[in-house]
Amino acid sequence: MKQFKHRLPRAAAGIMAAALVFSALSYLPEQQELSAQAASVSTVANPIIWSDVPDEDVIRVGDTYYMVSTTMFFSPGAPIMKSKDLVSWEICSYVYDRLAEGDVQNLTNGKHDYAHGQWATSLRYHDGNFYVFFGSYGTGKSYIYKTNDIEHGTWTRTELNGMYHDASMLFDDDGRNYLVYGAGGEIKIKELNADMTGFKAGGADKTLFKTGLDGLSGEGAHIQKINGYYYIFLIAWPSGSGRIELCYRSKDLLGTYEGKTVLNSGIGTYGSGVAQGGIVDTPEGKWYGLLFQDHGSVGRIPVLVPVTWENDWPMMGVNGKVPVTFEIEGDYAGTFLAGDDDFNYGSNKLGLLWQWNHNPDNSAWSVTERTGWLRLTNKTLATNLLNARNTLTQRTEGPNCSAVIKLDASGMKAGDYAGLSAFQFKYGNIGVYVTDSGEKKVYMAENGGYSSSAAVTDSYNKIIAEAPMTGNEVYLKVDFLFNTVDSNLNSSYNQDKADFYYSYDGSSWTKLGNTLSMAYDLKLFTGYRSGIYSYATKTTGGYADIDFFDYERGDWNTPSVVEPDENGWFFHSTYEGKTDEWSGRGTATVSTSGYTAYAGSESLLVEGRTSAWNGATRSLNSRAFQPGSEYSFSANVMFADGGDMDTFYMKLQYTDANGDTQYSTVAEGEAIKGQWIQLSNTNYQIPADATNMQLYIETADSTNSFYVDEAIGAVAGTVIEGAGEGKKVIRGDLNFDECIDGADLALARQGIISGFTDTYVRVAADVNQSSDVTVADIVQLQRYLTGNIQAFIVEEPDVLA
Repeated sequence: MKQFKHRLPRAAAGIMAAALVFSALSYLPEQQELSAQAASVSTVANPIIWSDVPDEDVIRVGDTYYMVSTTMFFSPGAPIMKSKDLVSWEICSYVYDRLAEGDVQNLTNGKHDYAHGQWATSLRYHDGNFYVFFGSYGTGKSYIYKTNDIEHGTWTRTELNGMYHDASMLFDDDGRNYLVYGAGGEIKIKELNADMTGFKAGGADKTLFKTGLDGLSGEGAHIQKINGYYYIFLIAWPSGSGRIELCYRSKDLLGTYEGKTVLNSGIGTYGSGVAQGGIVDTPEGKWYGLLFQDHGSVGRIPVLVPVTWENDWPMMGVNGKVPVTFEIEGDYAGTFLAGDDDFNYGSNKLGLLWQWNHNPDNSAWSVTERTGWLRLTNKTLATNLLNARNTLTQRTEGPNCSAVIKLDASGMKAGDYAGLSAFQFKYGNIGVYVTDSGEKKVYMAENGGYSSSAAVTDSYNKIIAEAPMTGNEVYLKVDFLFNTVDSNLNSSYNQDKADFYYSYDGSSWTKLGNTLSMAYDLKLFTGYRSGIYSYATKTTGGYADIDFFDYERGDWNTPSVVEPDENGWFFHSTYEGKTDEWSGRGTATVSTSGYTAYAGSESLLVEGRTSAWNGATRSLNSRAFQPGSEYSFSANVMFADGGDMDTFYMKLQYTDANGDTQYSTVAEGEAIKGQWIQLSNTNYQIPADATNMQLYIETADSTNSFYVDEAIGAVAGTVIEGAGEGKKVIRGDLNFDECIDGADLALARQGIISGFTDTYVRVAADVNQSSDVTVADIVQLQRYLTGNIQAFIVEEPDVLA
């Protein structure tokens, strides 16, 4: 069974103390309930993705949408995302692992590729093949990639000399292929050859039009042919205006174009203009524009805008404005571009959410050298984060998020630095460094060389605060606050703050250093990321081990239906330093405890019980657990006090159609003191009229304190590994054949002479329930078998006067 027992305790402190002042979950639109005969409708909010996914280009192939975006200098690059609804996106592949092998791409010899790398990219599908085109200022080249399997296939690559800025491909109806590109308001076209390996000799090569605007006068071209018109979409930011979306059209590709502003809008009260992108149709014939909005330090975030056709012009928005919310048919899963990782991989390959800062040195990192850990080995020297190799990153997400790692610093050498970063030009780090004398310090640092006019090469590590480190392991956390959201889903202006913490138990956090005022800087041209780093400043050979990356995001476009993970699990409560949304029922209280655990090092302790029904409970999310459907549930329980045996129940409390509270048994089991048992039901059907559902664990009669571990809710039929069901104990029935006879008496005698190897047998032999098997139990068994007594007599404990 895959377990995540070493995840961080997600204490209420941190992310979410200041950031969740708005509690988005309480008012984000839920799936709307329609009649059973009607299709469901979901309400979603813009931005559809609150994360740095700029320069999107989207296509539809059948019922699946594919999108490519810019990730600049990060490796692997040119992420391909897929969706079924234009709202719920997941990364399915990257176009390349490494773009080139120069010093700028490898972050070596004082060179870097910041703000360069892979720029705005065009994605097209033609005759069974997918094509990608982009240019790079870092290499001075442009690239055409091709595959017939966009999700799993291998891409072939063609290099073209020259950087073709913000280019867009067109496969025309007559079989000819083109590239539209340009900046500064001058949009050009150049004809490609038939096999898409270069430009056609003697082919079209001209300027199509000039916008005549000032400022950002027009770039980011997206060309599409629709109903006989060639449409070219551009972003512009002329004087006296915000960013706007332009559209130029012509019925003659190489002829005269006329232009129109098709969108001039922010989102609600957040005024930054939404622009740059193309349009796509649904299988049902609806049209949408997928654009982005500059949104402070989180980056450039995707926005979905309805399109209506007016005199053959694709006008974007609702009454000219980007809607804050809009409806889509069906349920949606949402988009999550950052997530937890326990680094438990079978091979040295990371998940798709991760990207390295520049090309990694693949000999200097591993997730297999120490099982379940990411090891970053320092094979080169650096002066600060921005020239350190092998920094591993994930996007941040708005409106706020939190990232945590657990660092083992025992392999670090003098002059080594390792930890967790709020990664951009104006970075902030929380980590550990080793002094010349070998002493370890927990520290918070910023880029001391940052200013709006500084170069990346001016950067240096400026320690703001430090503290002596205790031991070799420490938890490190960064809380990102980008915006708050009001009850109408309007985003505040940029808060853009990051705070830094450390902990030795993953629960009690100490803030260190300054609150970082984050700044989106074009010298990196990307939104802030969580970065795991390790670098040497004096000698190579040291290393840092990372046990896990733990991530949380403030609620935004909460899925209307929760999808299970790769194990088929909807929730997995491990109780490693956190109660995992479980709470006490009645007088019971819950807390994490290291006294015992079925797996890992901690479990959930349930105590303070004054009645048998006082136990542990958690709400079942109706977006994951649908009334009338079957699911698999499992939890392991154990008690250490009181009598030898206890009966446990897992139950569902719910409100029925009449508004009455009902109770339904999911699973039950008998446990003996000190041994874990599993409460499990692989096919439990939730009553069809259930609402307000609470899953809880209680005992039949006792008020003993007890422990819970590895509680899981999963897809029906999922077999979940656990401690196993406890045996049903009948006092006197030592061989569990549901009959008390001479064989049981013989086993009891043998147990007294030689000892009991099975605890369940010992408990069954203790017929007088004195907690010890003695001759008195043998006498009672004999008297029972000879008919002298009809039931076993329970001994009363001695009471001292």
